[in-house]
Amino acid sequence: MEKRCYGRTDLYVSPLCFGPMRFSEKSPGDDPKSNAGERALARAIERGVDFLHSSYEYGTRWAMGNVLKAHPQRGELKHIIKVPVPDFKDANFSADKFRERIEEALRELHTDTIHIVQWLLRADPNDDAHRIPRIAECLDATLEIFQTLRDEGKVGYLAPFPYTPGFARAILETGQMEGLVAYYNLLEMEMYPFFDRLDKQGYGFICIRPFLEGLLTDERIDPTQTPQGDRARDPNWASRYALLDKAKAVLDNEPASWTDFALQFCLADPRVTSLVVGLNTEKQVDQACDAVEQNPVAADVPRRVYEALRNDLPKAS
Repeated sequence: MEKRCYGRTDLYVSPLCFGPMRFSEKSPGDDPKSNAGERALARAIERGVDFLHSSYEYGTRWAMGNVLKAHPQRGELKHIIKVPVPDFKDANFSADKFRERIEEALRELHTDTIHIVQWLLRADPNDDAHRIPRIAECLDATLEIFQTLRDEGKVGYLAPFPYTPGFARAILETGQMEGLVAYYNLLEMEMYPFFDRLDKQGYGFICIRPFLEGLLTDERIDPTQTPQGDRARDPNWASRYALLDKAKAVLDNEPASWTDFALQFCLADPRVTSLVVGLNTEKQVDQACDAVEQNPVAADVPRRVYEALRNDLPKAS
């Protein structure tokens, strides 16, 4: 699997990043779901996936650790973890809590380095009116502890998670970040306008939820073919399917597999470094790896889709 460079750094990672949010039970045990998830992670590494996403909030690192602690390729893997500091109820930034999240990840993942820290600035209520002011409040202290951890060899790059275009613009204007980790897929393209800026500043971009909660898969691309009670039939999803019709109108052909196309679409833009994909079985791993090892989507397709959807997408205020 050909690696991609994270911005203009010396970090190269696989275009697929293993997402373990639901790949195991939250409590350690010998159960079918967790066993299948562990086999999926082992299979992903075998197929060339060397980039792993995780969070203490998922409760699944115990299963990752089962695979990684004695894996012969453990030292070749790269990690990205979520670090929500400050969290929702936190009054202030805590360097001790930031370090704690890094140190626990190093232990649980049996690694020496967290290569990308996905930094989440949360607030209560968690909206831009409360989040964006926290950038100025927390930035200097965050950069200070991050540099200390980097000097210790424990972290590589800092990349915030922008909930909205407004937050993305505000965080990029600091000039202190090294990338973004954000939602991006065929229908959620609000981060696309920032790609030129990321490229100019030498920053990387990590894509989250390329399948848009399963909508952009063969299973749910047509809601009428889903069973009664499936979330695809939720009336709140109707606007998503209306947007999908607009996106379909600018595609040259109907994809043979929407599941494959969802991944290939995101990777059609070379400024996208890697896709965080939830992979719970060996079958899912093989399909995803087969899809990204092809490159049938033309580079101009994302631009065309964005132009078709831009008036319906959230914008920076």
